[in-house]
Amino acid sequence: MFSDIKQLFKNPFLIISLIAISTIPALYTTIFLGSMWDPYNQMDEIPISVVNEDEGSELNGETLNVGQRIEDELAKNDQFDWQFTDQATAQENLESGTTYATIFISSSVSEQATTLLNESPELISLEITTNPGYNFVGSMMGSQGGAAVSDAISQTVGETYTSTLMDTLTEVETSTEEIQSALAELESGASELASSNENLQNGLDQAAPALGPAGSQLTEGNREITAGIETLEENLAALQEEVASGSEPMADYSFTDQNASSIINPVEVTESEITDMNNYGQSFAPYIIAVSLFVGAVAFSVIFPINRSTEHYSSVTAMSVSKLSIMAVHALLSTAVVAATTSLMFEFPIEQPLKFYGIITLWAFASILLVALLVSLLGNIGKFITIILLIIQLSASAGTFPIETAGSFYQIIHPLLPMSYVITAMREAIFSFEGHLTYSDSLIYMFAIIIGSIIILQLINFLKFRSETFESLIRKLSKIQY
Repeated sequence: MFSDIKQLFKNPFLIISLIAISTIPALYTTIFLGSMWDPYNQMDEIPISVVNEDEGSELNGETLNVGQRIEDELAKNDQFDWQFTDQATAQENLESGTTYATIFISSSVSEQATTLLNESPELISLEITTNPGYNFVGSMMGSQGGAAVSDAISQTVGETYTSTLMDTLTEVETSTEEIQSALAELESGASELASSNENLQNGLDQAAPALGPAGSQLTEGNREITAGIETLEENLAALQEEVASGSEPMADYSFTDQNASSIINPVEVTESEITDMNNYGQSFAPYIIAVSLFVGAVAFSVIFPINRSTEHYSSVTAMSVSKLSIMAVHALLSTAVVAATTSLMFEFPIEQPLKFYGIITLWAFASILLVALLVSLLGNIGKFITIILLIIQLSASAGTFPIETAGSFYQIIHPLLPMSYVITAMREAIFSFEGHLTYSDSLIYMFAIIIGSIIILQLINFLKFRSETFESLIRKLSKIQY
């Protein structure tokens, strides 16, 4: 009844294999989920280039440089990894995938900021460029960085104009006080005029008994009246001047609905992309294809008897050629099926089809050879190692989120994994750009795997022919025995 359990304890290799296999779900969950557990909490690792060419301007007699203020604000902002550079370097970094967005602050930004209360206000120009072909999610995060800069500019401009308006109102208040003072002088002049009139009246009263002597008094009264009138005129002129001076600070500004809207939303963002992506799946296809071909190689190792006995072959060369021929045919067939499926079932335009199909063919062959090498040397333990290798590549090849959002461990192993190069190479072929892991690098890596695996497989086959003990050990590791 318990013969299976009894047989299990008689085979230590089977116990070890079962224990190892039982850890695969936990390893897959921990490693894969750990690489993307909280990517949006790691956005401070996302590099974004900021190109500031603002030449500054003058507003209300004060120097205004919006670009410099934004640089100062971003230097204290840890929302992203802001990198201040020139236009050429920013473009190069964006194309290579070193950064995920470029934010360009033009030379006229400050000048545009000074026009928001003019009759024809100019919105502030802010250019954001992303590269969704390299990493779609990374480009979305880069756009968020542009929004952050836009908000910073809005805040800067809002603060500047609020300060300017307050200064203007202060000037108006001061001018009002001067107007009041002028009015007081006018009142004083009016009093003088009234007094003169009173003196005139007194003179006339005195002229009643004797008109002759009153003539001199009448003349004197007229002089006083004239002086009073002159004083009044002077005060009126001063009043007019003060009123004009008080209104002058407001003459340079317009207060329409358009001006209010411009102050609330002073930035006009222009977004562009250096790669043309038709849909979301187009960016993730390289990742899925790379994974599926490697999984296919693992499945191949399960079906095909990689460690078939040497007694079925006449020589080491015959054994190697026979197995390599089947592996090559399987790689070509796998590539053809993938190509046909993606072409017929999906909208999948490819800018450089020869490069695309070339790299997936090489990857299919390299995957099979790599898996075959591990299985030929370690049997079922080799299959277990291929699963671990698959899980690691799923986690650290930057197929989904930017590698900068993963932990430091994943960032270290990213440039060491073949799938990292294959995914980037496919994306380059689809969207026609050159990443920091270039297509030529990918070709070198694939050929290194293929040639190295063939050489080592030949050596393993040679050892199997020369040593029955070695072959017996490998075959024992390749079987599940009861």
